[in-house]
Amino acid sequence: MPDFPDHAQLANIALIEGLYRQYLSDPEGVDLSWRHFFEGIDFGAYLYKRGVEPSLDLSHLRIYDLIQAYRRYGHLQAQFNPLIHEKREAEELDLEKLGFFPSEIEQSFPTLGILKEKEASLREILAALKEIYCGRIGFEYMDLGNLEFEKWVQGRLEPQLEIQLAVEEKRLLLEYLSKSEGFEAFLHTKYAGQTRFSLEGAETLIPLIAEMLEVGGELGIDEWVIGMAHRGRLNVLTNILNKPIPTIFEEFEDDTTLSFLGNDDVKYHMGFSGEWKTREGKKIAVAMAANPSHLESVDPVVLGQTHAKQILKKDGDKRRTAALLIHGDASMAGQGVVYESLQLMNLPSYSVGGTVHLVINNQIGYTTLPEEGRSTRYCTDIAKAFSCPVFHVNAEDPESCLFAAKLAVEIREKFHSDVFIDLLCYRKYGHNEGDEPSFTQPRQYQQIRLKKSIRQMYCEHLLSAGQLEQKWAEALDLQFKETLKAAFAKAQEKIALKGEGNPTAPSSLFEPVASGVDSKTLQLVLETFCKIPEGFHFHPKLQKWVQNRLTSLHGPLDWSTGECLAFGSLLSEGIPIRLAGQDSQRGTFSQRHMVWIDTETSEPYSPFRKYQARFDLINSPLTEYAGLGFECGYAWAAQESLVLWEAQYGDFDNGAQIIIDQYIASAEQKWNCPSSLVLLLPHAYEGAGPEHSSGRLERFLQLSANHNMQIVNASTPAQYFHVLRRQVLRKVKKPLILFTPKSLLRAPACTSRLDAFTGGQFEELLDDPVPPAVCKRLIFCTGKIFYDLLAARKRTDIAIVRLEQLYPLHVEKLKKFIAKYKGFVECFWVQEEPENMGAWQYIQPYLPKPSFIGRAPNATTATGSGRKHKQEQQTLLEKALS
Repeated sequence: MPDFPDHAQLANIALIEGLYRQYLSDPEGVDLSWRHFFEGIDFGAYLYKRGVEPSLDLSHLRIYDLIQAYRRYGHLQAQFNPLIHEKREAEELDLEKLGFFPSEIEQSFPTLGILKEKEASLREILAALKEIYCGRIGFEYMDLGNLEFEKWVQGRLEPQLEIQLAVEEKRLLLEYLSKSEGFEAFLHTKYAGQTRFSLEGAETLIPLIAEMLEVGGELGIDEWVIGMAHRGRLNVLTNILNKPIPTIFEEFEDDTTLSFLGNDDVKYHMGFSGEWKTREGKKIAVAMAANPSHLESVDPVVLGQTHAKQILKKDGDKRRTAALLIHGDASMAGQGVVYESLQLMNLPSYSVGGTVHLVINNQIGYTTLPEEGRSTRYCTDIAKAFSCPVFHVNAEDPESCLFAAKLAVEIREKFHSDVFIDLLCYRKYGHNEGDEPSFTQPRQYQQIRLKKSIRQMYCEHLLSAGQLEQKWAEALDLQFKETLKAAFAKAQEKIALKGEGNPTAPSSLFEPVASGVDSKTLQLVLETFCKIPEGFHFHPKLQKWVQNRLTSLHGPLDWSTGECLAFGSLLSEGIPIRLAGQDSQRGTFSQRHMVWIDTETSEPYSPFRKYQARFDLINSPLTEYAGLGFECGYAWAAQESLVLWEAQYGDFDNGAQIIIDQYIASAEQKWNCPSSLVLLLPHAYEGAGPEHSSGRLERFLQLSANHNMQIVNASTPAQYFHVLRRQVLRKVKKPLILFTPKSLLRAPACTSRLDAFTGGQFEELLDDPVPPAVCKRLIFCTGKIFYDLLAARKRTDIAIVRLEQLYPLHVEKLKKFIAKYKGFVECFWVQEEPENMGAWQYIQPYLPKPSFIGRAPNATTATGSGRKHKQEQQTLLEKALS
C-alpha cells in the first residue's frame, strides 16, 4: 500500500496547491505518491456528491483507483483483434502497482457500484472489471474533459455490461451477414479478377451500419450523408442504400453508354442516393457522396453537404441530418485532411452536430503494415486531440459491434460529439482482387486463409445455441442467391438492348443573362449596408469609410462597392449567400468590411443581416484542403445559393489542389454532379513575391474541357457585379473560377459608373475604351496588366482588348474584335506571368500569329525583389508599347 509523503501537511499548503493545479492539468506529470493523494481528494468529493459516508479505511480509495485504471486502460487488454488471440497484458493494470498485494485477492472490498453487491472479493471485482473493459470491445472515453459524458457512458456499461439481442434481432443480423457475404461471393464468381475492393473479412460493416440507421431513426434522424472510399463500397451501395443490383452489374459489364450520361468514372467511385426503411417502417434518406481515389478527400465534402442540408431543413439542433464517414485505417492515420476536417467539428459555421466515424481497420495499407505507416498505438489516436470517444470492436463478434454502433449514435445525438468506431478486421484478398498479398505478408495470409467467414462463424454460434434452424439458414442463402441471379440476368438483357449512345451536347454558356439592377434597388442596398445600429461603437476610420460608401452611387464605384451591390441585390431577391475564407469578413486587403466589430464590446455586427435571405460571411480556419472541400459539398447540396470560397491569396489554392482537380473540375463529367461554386482568387503582380502573386491561371486552363467550368479574370467592378449575379440567375450550373484584384481594389482607374450596374450584362471580352482610328498593333491581355498598358500607352495606333472570360472562350466575339481592327501589322499577347505560366499557351492557337510579351520562363511564379519586379514590369511594358 503506498504511503503519503511526510510533507503532505498544511504547513506546505502553497506547495500542495501548486502540485494540485499541475495534477489537474496533467495527472501523469506529478509523482505517483502525490497522484494517489490527489485522487483521494477527488474521491472524497465524489463520495460527498453521491451521499456516501466516507470511510477512514483506504480500501475505498484503492478500489476507486482500480476502477479508474480499468476505465482508462482496460482497452489495452481487450480482445478486439481477430488476428491476435494471445492475451495482452498492460502494466497500467498491474495489481501491485495499483496498491494491492496478492494475498488480498480473496479479501472483501467495497464495490463502489461496479457490482450490484455493496461488497465483494477483489477477485470478483476484477472479474467484473475485465468483463466490462477487457472483453471484445475496447472503450476509450475517459479524460476527454467532460465528466457528464464519462458518467453517462459508465451508466451504460456498469455495473454489468449486457449485450443481448432478441432471437429475431439475431436472425436479422445473420441475414445482413448473409447478404454481405453472398454479394461478394457472387461478384467473385461472375467477375473474377475484376477490381471491386471486396468487403470479405469485414462483412460485419453491413449490419453495423444498419444498426446505426435503425437507432438513428428511433432518435429522430431522417437523413444520413455517407462518405467512404473503396473497400466495401459496392456492398454498402447494394445492401444499405438499395442501389439496384442490375445497375451495379451493368457497371461491371463496362457499359460504354454510362460515360455519356455523366458517369465517366469507375464503379467504386460513384455516388448514389437511396432510402432505408427501418423495422418500424420509417423511411430514412441515405446518400453516399462520390469519391475519387484520394481516399479521405471526401470527408470535408460530406460535412459541407450535411451542414447545407441541416440549414435547408431548418434543422437548428442538428438532430435530423447526420454524417457518417467510413475510413480505412492507413488513410485515417496518414492523411492530413482528416485532421483538417476534424478541426471543423465545433466551429459554428461548419459544425454538423457530431459525425460518426467508422474505420474499416484492415490492419494494413496496401502492403504497408501499421508499424511502417503510423507512429501511434491506434489508427484512431487522432480522436484524442479532439476529445472524441473511440470504441474498438472485433468484426468477428458482430453482436458487440452492434452495441458499439448503438452507443455511437446515441452519443452523437445526446452530446453532439464526433464518435469513432474502430472495426478491427482483415482483407481476405489483397489490396484489390488482382493483388497477391502473400508476397509481402506471407504469415498473416496463412492465418487469414484458415479463417471461417464471419457469417459462417455466427451461423454456427446460433445453431449451437438453439436459436436457429439449419433449414432456415440454408433457405436464407438460397433466396439471396436467386435474387442475385435474377438481377444478373436482367442486367445482361438490358445491356443487349443498348446501343453505343451519343454524347450529349454541353449547354451553351454564352447565352446573355439580364443581370442589371435598377438604381433605386442599389440605393436601398447601400442604405441598408451603411446604416449603423444605435449604440454601436464604430472605429473612426471605418465610420468615415462607411459614410463615403453611402454617397458612392453619385461617383465612380470601386471593386468592394460593386461586390456589396451584387451581394445586397441578390439577398434582396431572396438568394442565400455563403462566403468563406481566411479573413474574409474584413477582407485580406481591408476592403470588404461586411462584418463590423464594436470597439468597446468586441461584438460583431453584419449590416446585411437585415435581409431575410441567409447571409453567412465566415472567417474560415487556416485550411485550404478541408475548407474548399467543405464549400464544394455545401454547394452540391445548396444549388440555389451563391456559395463562394476565397483564398487569402490566389497562390494558396494549391493547398486545395486535390479538391480542385478531383471535384470542382471533373465532378460533373465523372459523377454527374453539377455545381455553381465560386472560387475567388486574388491574382496580380505587385512585387510581393512568389506566394503572393499568382493564382495559377494556367493550371485552371489546363483543367478546362467539355464546358466543365468558367474561368474569369474580371477587370472592372461592374463586370464583377454582373458575373456574380449571372452565376445565380442562369439555370446552367458550372463552377466559376474568378481571379480578383489586389492593388486595383483602390485604384482610381479600376472603377465603374452607376449605369454599368443598372444596365448591360457580363461581357466575355472588353474593347479598348479609346479605340484607335487606325490599328497597327493589336494587343490582347487579361486582368490588371490592362491598366498598366493603358497608363503607359503613348502611341495612337495600338488597340488593347481584354479577355474577361478565358474559358469557355467566346471565339465568335474574339473573331469580331480581330475583324474590327483588320489591317493591324502585329498581334501581341501580353501577360505579367512567366511565359510557361498564365494564359499564353492556352490562348496562342486562337490569335492570328501572336507574339508573346511577358516574363521569361521561370521555375517560380514571381521574384521576391521589389526592385527586380519593377525592372521586369517596365521591360515588358516597353516591349508591348514601343
